[in-house]
Amino acid sequence: MSQSTISKQGTRVALDLDWLEKNIRCQHRCPAHMDVPGYIRLINQGRYLESYKLMLETNPFPAVCGYICARPCETKCKRGDFDKPVAIDALKRFVTDYIYKNKIEIPSQKIKKRKGKVAIIGAGPAGLTAANGLAGMGYKVTVFEKESIVGGMMMWAIPSYRLPREQIMFDVNNIKARGVKIKTNTPIGKPGKTISDLLKEGYKAVFIAAGAQKVRKLGIPGEEGDGVMDCLEFLKSVSLGVMKSLGKKVIVVGGGNVAMDTARTAVRFTENVGYEHAEMDAARMAIRLGAREVHVVCLESKEEMPAFEHEIEGAEEEGIILNPSKGPKRIIRENNRVVGLETLDVKSVFDSSGRFNPTFIEGSESTIPSDTVILAVGQTPDASWLEGRPEIELTPRGTIKVDDETLATTRPGVFAGGDVAYGPRIVIEAVADGHKVAKAIDRYIRGENLQEPEKKVWVTLLDSECNAREGNYDAVPRQEMQMLNVGERQGTFNLVELGLTESQAQIEAERCLKCDLNINVATDDCILCGRCSSVCPVDALEQVDVDTGGDYRPHVSKDGIVIRYTDVCIRCGNCKDCPVDAISMKSVFWEPNKEINKLLEKSGVGL
Repeated sequence: MSQSTISKQGTRVALDLDWLEKNIRCQHRCPAHMDVPGYIRLINQGRYLESYKLMLETNPFPAVCGYICARPCETKCKRGDFDKPVAIDALKRFVTDYIYKNKIEIPSQKIKKRKGKVAIIGAGPAGLTAANGLAGMGYKVTVFEKESIVGGMMMWAIPSYRLPREQIMFDVNNIKARGVKIKTNTPIGKPGKTISDLLKEGYKAVFIAAGAQKVRKLGIPGEEGDGVMDCLEFLKSVSLGVMKSLGKKVIVVGGGNVAMDTARTAVRFTENVGYEHAEMDAARMAIRLGAREVHVVCLESKEEMPAFEHEIEGAEEEGIILNPSKGPKRIIRENNRVVGLETLDVKSVFDSSGRFNPTFIEGSESTIPSDTVILAVGQTPDASWLEGRPEIELTPRGTIKVDDETLATTRPGVFAGGDVAYGPRIVIEAVADGHKVAKAIDRYIRGENLQEPEKKVWVTLLDSECNAREGNYDAVPRQEMQMLNVGERQGTFNLVELGLTESQAQIEAERCLKCDLNINVATDDCILCGRCSSVCPVDALEQVDVDTGGDYRPHVSKDGIVIRYTDVCIRCGNCKDCPVDAISMKSVFWEPNKEINKLLEKSGVGL
């Protein structure tokens, strides 16, 4: 957080991770541990630039995530315990849209340069996050990207109706502004420049973030030949404007989010008309589509499909036909042309142990006519380029073997993360890997132990005012963003989710229960009047009688900063009206940045 938003009074303390998991659940669940309550509070105060800068401290891709994040934070939002969770991702998007549309400049940071340079292979979210972190530490960072444009799967595999290309470049340009050098059209690996070559050139460490760009095959008759393609090939060809023909009937095999993206792109694609380059605003080309029938075939039942519910609903709204509980048996060809997909009805997808082991109903064959079949049944890394094996070990799944805590491979000085190490993951998980590896590479270059102790997390406690809430804050419904009319989606790649208005964002931010505010009880001043426990609507405060044999003061944890049951506290502020001012609120800044620590060190507070 910028210094203008920091109180100069604070105390640094260590908290157990399990306390954070119970109390600031949204931030704990976010793989990058973004300060969700912090940036929402700033939105509520109308301080959008400061909110955006706070986001950047833990995520260099807030614009991208604002559009396409899977929102794991919302699954743990305390508001969701009795209502719908706060629209955390939509609020993030509101802020990044505001900064982008108003062309608000972010002041560049002064970075003290260090000796040492680092090579990163792959300009996707993991690689660029690591580059951003290492450049911020002062290292000279070069990113090697085999494609002609940066962004990785964000650019090629996520359709522009979900993620405008200018939003990707908005985040990327902030990273480049830190001095990160990106070399496109520069593949690494045999027969060209290898990892060994990079190390010989003086790079102190190499981070492999090459993604998972190989789509699994079905292993059925008729799969090889024209008319069958993988989803990444298709999505990339559409983005580049080189996709020529699909025919009138298309089948997408798979039930995940990539399958939904593929099907929804296929229904929009217009024959023989190229789209502008990704940087040239392809999302706003309004090209009308001739009638096309698009089917999705997947093993799972509709209820079991791994795609997000809103993605499935969006596909159905756009006329895509779902064929759940069907397994592909063979691709039917006539004169080497695809004419259909023969399927079997699925008896079960998983066995009694919960393992993936589909079984089928004999004699249940049926055929869906098709001109094109697109495979979207999962991706895996392609390690064929990787020089240095067996020194760099692979797992049985074909991913690069890494230490989960440091992302170090079995070759000294070489690290790997993101999809190439773990298989397909969501963007925010790749961002988390980028953060983790940047810290590990820094320790490696400085000759320190790669392992970083994580039993405790340092936080900064700052005095905070609990602003009065609206009287009906607990009854305010979740604000839903406007969607593009279904009729206007046909034949275009125009943005479907239109975002929150400013008034909606203000209302939604007020719904946050402010889980990073915590009650501080000065037990020496407490007169045991019982007012705080009597006005608490959720029994977060307890006053214990002497007869219980326990502490007669209100229960306080051993570190003296939070009272017992703070995990159920809804931060309503009722208890703060204490007759002896024994109760105050503290803001918890989790994993504060170095600038906050320096500020506190200078003031001599809490150290």
